[in-house]
Amino acid sequence: MARISSGFWLLGPPFFPARSELHLSVVSIARIQEPKMSGITDMQPTVSIIGAGPAGFALAVGLQSHGTSVLLYSHPTHLRHANHVKRNGHLRASGVMQGSANLPITSDMAEAVAFSQILILTVPSTGQETVLQELRKFSLQQHAIVAIPGNLFSLIADLDVGCVFETNLSPYSCRMEEGGLTVLGKKELVFIATLQRDLNPAVYETVASIFPTQLKWCSSVVEVCLSNVNGVFHPLMMLMNAGRVENPSGDFFLYSDGLTPSVANAMLAVDRVRIKIGEALGLRLKSAVEISNVCYGQAFTGFVDLAQNSPPHNKLKAPSSLENRNISEDVPDLLVFWCQLAEKLGIDASPIRAVITLAEMATGVDYFETGRNLRRLHLEHVSRAELTERFGPVQERIIVNSSRL
Repeated sequence: MARISSGFWLLGPPFFPARSELHLSVVSIARIQEPKMSGITDMQPTVSIIGAGPAGFALAVGLQSHGTSVLLYSHPTHLRHANHVKRNGHLRASGVMQGSANLPITSDMAEAVAFSQILILTVPSTGQETVLQELRKFSLQQHAIVAIPGNLFSLIADLDVGCVFETNLSPYSCRMEEGGLTVLGKKELVFIATLQRDLNPAVYETVASIFPTQLKWCSSVVEVCLSNVNGVFHPLMMLMNAGRVENPSGDFFLYSDGLTPSVANAMLAVDRVRIKIGEALGLRLKSAVEISNVCYGQAFTGFVDLAQNSPPHNKLKAPSSLENRNISEDVPDLLVFWCQLAEKLGIDASPIRAVITLAEMATGVDYFETGRNLRRLHLEHVSRAELTERFGPVQERIIVNSSRL
């Protein structure tokens, strides 16, 4: 679990945890006046993006185009996209982003840590441990980490760090091939939270000021994890279309072709369990379709309607193998936690357990053992009352909206 420093520097003097009376109601960032963040208005903001995949490159382009100085870190063993961009001399972007960008790229984590006190992790959760091995070498008490998406990164990150934030989804739906970035859609809003509930409001303001979307501040990182609806969508679409995915001539659109009424029925069963988990913790979770609608600014009535008519989804090609993050990330790092948390709370988790079991049979991987189970998250011996106290709703929390990009 991340060891949160009692106070940390963020582009200026240290910001110690605020007293409870400093918590704000729902406000827009323009209305936040005090406390001011010394330095941030006087200097160009900087961000180090850890992860040079599609999500990292899209975020880098978005931030750079609006005045934020960025440095993109690519791990020495994962240089495929970075090398393509370097050979091309620039990044080509198409879709909802158009044009080209020159982005500084490094494979030296020390350089990334020194470049900015804001580190945004855009690696899949399956790659977070690799990044952690690098970050453990540094003192990060003056840094803030934002994990996109988090998938409970805070609970496995054994770092001495100023603060860790987690989001439910990436701001961009995107793909990359040979140095070309295709951005299928940009979200209007993402969900975000931090383990630390007593941060100074200025810290929230800093994060919101550089983020490319509006932010919905949630009660806890568990609420954010339960709001990552990829766990509802991806595994079932892949598994219930496995024959088509693995067929050499099976080129098809994952959503518009693969999300049929029967697949939607299975998704509804999983989604009902997810919502019941929230209810047991005192959280009012929206349905998966409602969360997608909120994030993308849409108004679809159900899974099939979304699959057929949502521009970021309906032209998305299906992977050619089950060896894809739709399974390898979303099953172990979302569904395993959802399943075990539901069972600990006395909820029938059989729909989620069935999906995990089918994925295990199809891939031969023991996801309950390798995934983010309660033992790995240090929650195995935590009581229901303590779970609710730590991860349930809070009456007062900061909600900052940023429409800067």
